[in-house]
Amino acid sequence: MKNPCFHCGEAIPDNLNLLVEINNKAEAMCCYGCEAVARQLVEFGLTDYYRHRTNLPETPQELVPEELKKLSVFDDPQVQSEFVSSDTEHNKEVKLIIEGISCPACTWLIESRLTKLHGIKQVSLNYSTQRCRVVWQEDEVTLSKILESISQLGYSALPYNHKQRELLYENERKSQLLRLGIAGLFGMQVMMIAIALYFGDASGIEDQYRIFFNWVSLLLTLPVLMFSGKPLFSGALRDLRNKRLGMDVPITLGLSIAFFGSLWSILQQNGHVYFDSIVMFIFFILGGRYLEFMSRKKSTAYLDKTTSILPPYATRINNNDEQEVIKLSKIAVSDHVLVKPGEVIPIDGVIYQGHSSVDESIVTGESLPIEKKVGSKVIGGSTNNESPLYIRVESIGERTLLSNIARIIDKASRNKPATILLANKIVSIFIAFVILIAFVVGFYWYSIDPAQWLTITISVLVVSCPCALSLATPTALSSAATALMQNGVALLNNDSIEKITKSNCFVFDKTGTLTKGKLKLEHVKVFNEDFSEEKVLKIASALESASEHPLAKAICDASNNDKPCEVTNIKNFPGQGISGFINETWFIGTEPFVKANISENNFQENSSDLSLRKVYLANTDAVIAILYFTDELRKESADLIIYLTEKKKKIILMSGDHHSIVKQLADTLGINEFEAPLRPENKHENINKLQKDGFHVCMIGDGINDAPAFAQSDVAIAMTEASDITKLNADMLLLNNNIGTLKTMLQIAGKTNRTVKINFAWALAYNLTALPFAILGYITPWMAALGMSLSSLIIVINASKITSTDYS
Repeated sequence: MKNPCFHCGEAIPDNLNLLVEINNKAEAMCCYGCEAVARQLVEFGLTDYYRHRTNLPETPQELVPEELKKLSVFDDPQVQSEFVSSDTEHNKEVKLIIEGISCPACTWLIESRLTKLHGIKQVSLNYSTQRCRVVWQEDEVTLSKILESISQLGYSALPYNHKQRELLYENERKSQLLRLGIAGLFGMQVMMIAIALYFGDASGIEDQYRIFFNWVSLLLTLPVLMFSGKPLFSGALRDLRNKRLGMDVPITLGLSIAFFGSLWSILQQNGHVYFDSIVMFIFFILGGRYLEFMSRKKSTAYLDKTTSILPPYATRINNNDEQEVIKLSKIAVSDHVLVKPGEVIPIDGVIYQGHSSVDESIVTGESLPIEKKVGSKVIGGSTNNESPLYIRVESIGERTLLSNIARIIDKASRNKPATILLANKIVSIFIAFVILIAFVVGFYWYSIDPAQWLTITISVLVVSCPCALSLATPTALSSAATALMQNGVALLNNDSIEKITKSNCFVFDKTGTLTKGKLKLEHVKVFNEDFSEEKVLKIASALESASEHPLAKAICDASNNDKPCEVTNIKNFPGQGISGFINETWFIGTEPFVKANISENNFQENSSDLSLRKVYLANTDAVIAILYFTDELRKESADLIIYLTEKKKKIILMSGDHHSIVKQLADTLGINEFEAPLRPENKHENINKLQKDGFHVCMIGDGINDAPAFAQSDVAIAMTEASDITKLNADMLLLNNNIGTLKTMLQIAGKTNRTVKINFAWALAYNLTALPFAILGYITPWMAALGMSLSSLIIVINASKITSTDYS
């Protein structure tokens, strides 16, 4: 007896032999419907559906050859579980890869079409990555309907998968190379014949040979036009069906006029043929697009690497201290995992055993390995270099820093800067203008010189196609995002690249921004000669051992005693201090708290210590010691302030800390203006006042109290350890937690803005300069094609310099 259908579980007819290879094994199907759906699952890389399903689907009752019926498989909740997430009870989110995008205007078309669907909440499509994010309400529209709408526009959509996308990229690369090769191979033959005909016209070629060579040129041109040029015509037809004037419309209009004009000349055995211009035109266009495609692929490779680096498996230490290799998805918070030398760390966690160096460059941009020991935090996606590390899991899956970066990148891709929106509008108007001017020019030349009207009309259509104009901004921003990521900065808002170069006032938070935000014991002042500094620390660490306060942790870190004193009767007084019994009653905490519990005041403060944080330690009789703490300054802060000062930027330090502490830091760094102590609303009001005074404010901070100020400032930059609400209001995120990277960020932003301006100027200058020469008949069609391709190539090369520049 035959096995049941692998897809639906129904019996398989005896006379039917349908097999589908699933996970390297041929599986039998009961009907063509099951076969079609199964092949779709295999094609889209979703075969895990069969591993996770709990119920068998219903048997298809008919053949499913239509694409729309194939798409219905994506409405299955078990299939969706592989790539769809839910943000609320009814809203779902999916990331798609869109095939067939040829220019930035395609993104506008797809976004516009999907937003008109009832139930669609958000749509964003990134031209460079070709990744589309869609949020929809599942009770109003289905995923298959969304995919169907994209398909009806002439594009193909697949669930986003890194491996799938790499496969699509490789297939696209091979396809473009093949089309380019055919255009080049047959184009050379046509050009050789054209040269012979040009010399023949000059020396008097016989008509029979001229007619013969014209027919041969026609036959050689057909493969170039029909195969190599197919994407151009497909794109133009798609644009016209959707009532839109895209880049391919004027291109294919010029090709069509040239071809049918040449065909008419052959049939009439009179007039010029333009097959050489057609083949060279297609070759140059395809060559330019191939180079642009490779540039786009390169610009997104780094981001792809960042978001796909985590290994699929991890080595877990079970309750019996045995090692077991399991799927990463089965790892839970508080599990213990082993990461061997050379392995990628799969989770965020804390080392509880081991000492090694870790390469975090994929996340932070820091090129040198970082020493890690017991108590050090590690980031998923970084690589262990030397010795085994035993790690306690703190964050997994979507809660890891790496996943946060992926969401940050995705958020950045949703934003359309004003320059791109303006460029899209200009391009749409320009294309309509090009077609109109071409018809006017063609009619004029047909009236005065019928022999030249066709050549000149084609040249006008081709030379003025605004491909370079549409690429000016997106290529530069894509390169900028890659350059920033390589230097440890995530771009959350593309507009911030332009805005930060206009910033003339930089407002810094103190703790965790200019300082490390980690308190360190500076020194201990002992007032009783019966107690040494070591003994004081031993008592203090015992009292603070159960506290999570940063000062308590600093005391415990400073104590060299592995075994602190035994303490009993511990009492915690929130915001004041702690009491406990160690041979006698002890108190540690603020000055008022301690003074209220002692019988005498026997100490004097040193005025030079007033700028430091302090903790008082006392018994019931008197204060025994004062422990002074400092928030360690980031070593790169001083150089950054010097750099901003040299650039004539206004610098202000705003902090909620004590006035004396903030003043000392400002004096140390040479910051002339500081304000403290400030509440969150005070920071917000101060930034608002600065803006009213004409300043463009860039705010850099990390605390939740910075969120209102972030929302008010023109550009907001958050440290990687910032609170979630602060990150939500930020425009850029310093992944490497290195405040000095702000200097590199300003350099990249400045170069990007200059590049965008140069690209725009070049594109406009080229179009406006070349158009009059084409109208006057000084530019032939093949020259126009070469000029247009070179113009776009210059834009791409200029933008790629943003990534290749050394900003160190």
